[in-house]
Amino acid sequence: MTRISVLRRRGIISIVATVALIAVAWPSTARAQRDRNRFGSDYRSRIDTTFAFDKSGSINVSVGSGNIAITGWSRDQIHVHATSENSNIRLNASNAQMTLETAGGSRGSDTRFEVSVPYGVHVVVHTMSGDISVRGTRSDVEAHAQSGDIEVEDVMNRLDVKTLSGGIEARGIVGSVEIGTTSGDIKLEDVRGDIDIGTVSGEVELRGITSKSVRAKTTSGDVTFDGLIDPAGRYDLSSHSGDVRLHVQRDASAQLTVATWSGGVNSDFPITLKPGEHDIGSRNAKRYTFTIGGGAARISAETFSGDITISSNGRGAGERR
Repeated sequence: MTRISVLRRRGIISIVATVALIAVAWPSTARAQRDRNRFGSDYRSRIDTTFAFDKSGSINVSVGSGNIAITGWSRDQIHVHATSENSNIRLNASNAQMTLETAGGSRGSDTRFEVSVPYGVHVVVHTMSGDISVRGTRSDVEAHAQSGDIEVEDVMNRLDVKTLSGGIEARGIVGSVEIGTTSGDIKLEDVRGDIDIGTVSGEVELRGITSKSVRAKTTSGDVTFDGLIDPAGRYDLSSHSGDVRLHVQRDASAQLTVATWSGGVNSDFPITLKPGEHDIGSRNAKRYTFTIGGGAARISAETFSGDITISSNGRGAGERR
């Protein structure tokens, strides 16, 4: 038996989709097993609804196991299309707040939430296991997952991503970025704002960056920065086991400190050293401090096992559409 109830009171919409299975005693054990299998593979909880929503509001979307896709649009409405084969779905919403989540049931992977929201709505998404996609919301975004890939595009003000295992890609960001993961590659593109990134195992790739503050650290993997150096900026790039590649504009003004234990240092810019500035305790270790241009910004690039490359072809973020 399937029941969908809709309650409207005090401007609040509450929608709960539940699925109940009535046990029936069948004369044949084989027949009972056959019917249980048929019902388990056919039934679906489902919500498909549209309602008015304030663009200054916020949404919280979470699933135990499944995929989430959030998309921004120009309407002052939210559209929810949510399906699940093995879990119930709960939706609670007012004019400025919405919660969409799985409620009870097993954590099957056949849950999918698709939500369209007005531009500017604050988005918070969670999943235990599954992929997350947030595109075109032009707002703050928080995305958290234990296992699954996260893809984000067109964020304003703040992006906060946390995951234990999974790749992270984000582009078109105007605002601060904070990303932390235990295992997974991180790729940022076209970012205007401060960046703070940490991963234990994975590569970090930053391209088209215009920022005054960048911190990117990985234990195992390469780190790549391609962007514009602000004269008042601070940039810290480090890897324990991996290469560090730094692409800056030809007319950059910065003081660079580079250090590697067992790798080499290659630079398009001339390296002029003072006596004693390149010795950190071993003939294999290298630590250099030198300036390019007026030496205004501060850049640190370090790796224990890997090479450091500094080139003069860096480019910043593109103009906002």
